[in-house]
Amino acid sequence: MKRILLSFLFVAAIFSLSSCSGVGNTTCTTGCTGGNANLTLSLVDTPPSNSTFLSFNVPVRSITLTNSTGTVVNVFSPANPISFDLIRLQSDSAVLGTFQIPADTYTSMQIFLDAPSTVWANGSGSTVSACPTGTVCNLNGGTPGSITITFAQSLVFTANQNAGLGIDFNLNNIITTASNAITFNFAATNAVTTVSLPRTGQTTGTLESIEDFTGVITTKNSNNLTITSATHGVLTGAVSSTTTYTGLFSSGTVCGGSAPSATCLATNKTVSVDATVSNTGVVSITEVDFIDDPFVDEIEGVIYPTTTVGTFGMVVSDVVNATGNANLSAMVAGSRVQFTLDSSATFAVDTRNLGAAISGGFGSAGDLSPGQQVMIHVKTATPGTFLNVVTDRLVLRYTRATATVNIVGGNAFSIQNLPPFFGTFIGTPQVQTFPGVTTFDNAADITGISNGDTVSFRALYLNPNVANPAFLAAKVRKESSAAAAIAGAKR
Repeated sequence: MKRILLSFLFVAAIFSLSSCSGVGNTTCTTGCTGGNANLTLSLVDTPPSNSTFLSFNVPVRSITLTNSTGTVVNVFSPANPISFDLIRLQSDSAVLGTFQIPADTYTSMQIFLDAPSTVWANGSGSTVSACPTGTVCNLNGGTPGSITITFAQSLVFTANQNAGLGIDFNLNNIITTASNAITFNFAATNAVTTVSLPRTGQTTGTLESIEDFTGVITTKNSNNLTITSATHGVLTGAVSSTTTYTGLFSSGTVCGGSAPSATCLATNKTVSVDATVSNTGVVSITEVDFIDDPFVDEIEGVIYPTTTVGTFGMVVSDVVNATGNANLSAMVAGSRVQFTLDSSATFAVDTRNLGAAISGGFGSAGDLSPGQQVMIHVKTATPGTFLNVVTDRLVLRYTRATATVNIVGGNAFSIQNLPPFFGTFIGTPQVQTFPGVTTFDNAADITGISNGDTVSFRALYLNPNVANPAFLAAKVRKESSAAAAIAGAKR
């Protein structure tokens, strides 16, 4: 079978099906035999209520489809399993790629997984799965093996059709706590389902979005960029006249003292990009955020507290090992490090396109809070129980979280039921959105968000005791059990 894999490695749901095919169609009268269809795959996550997981990495080994005659068609099979952090995917999507499959009628999908690797904070008041209360622990499960999703109605793909299929992992149904032990069951009822794309709020003419993909520019060929991440794979896409450019140091050295622009693009620079995926699988880069000069080592992750004053824990989500530092080579998504601040450490906020004026909330060690997503420059790194890093620069980046909407007012809403590891807030935490900038998923805009809704968001999390609201949102995803599910796991 001929297969096309575009160079991006993350997924989300089932894009519009055209021609005489569609979600739920079981027959097709013309043009339905022979040839290939183009199928785009993406992943999302329905998060658990009051999640205490800081990361939940699941390696995907392969994905296949079975047609109506029982023939198995290989769709996705990388040389090595690719790990996806389901905590990141509660607000964002991961696009696996666009693949050619035979035009046919398909009845089921099979997903082959390796053992998940997770980090969670035990705030239960008792020991759970050998993790003492008040501590952060690694919790790894057995190999889940294969999951079979039987489509409620067979999916018909026609020759030359552009279609998409998204996969939703529902941690509410995967995670079980009983007898002071946590177990994972990926074959539980509705643990893994498929959903329809594009969802409400997606940019017209596109099927899915890739957001905050951080890595190093490894190739620049005319308007095409290849960005390589040590933890998230490779993304290739094109910039255009509509691409926007932002940067942490527009008056510094990243862009030679000039404002960020296309002329600043160069290999070996660390950037974070947003992109969209078209119906045909074309990746268009919509924003380039310049983060650092070439050959600078960085670690990004979510902060958790430690018992040592002045020492902070971090669960790693991204690593830039630009200098080939041997002590960073073993760092992967889900690794844990501990860091301390150099006496000359500086602080910055990566606002990107939000255009928000930050008057306070991230300017000293006193503003570091559990749950914040921070990128730290590696001044030194020494081995230990965990890698011990001294940092002289900290950059606040996007936190991902899920909560319940309390009250909606104007362009903001208050929230409750945040994950317990965020700690106690003096006041009610607020999420601020920005018209025309904040993107919405499963809702057209903030008017689609109501009191009592469960939402996931990607936002800058400022010290809530200094800045109110504490969360400045780049994206808000409305979670819905009725998200156009078209199939469920079959046992």
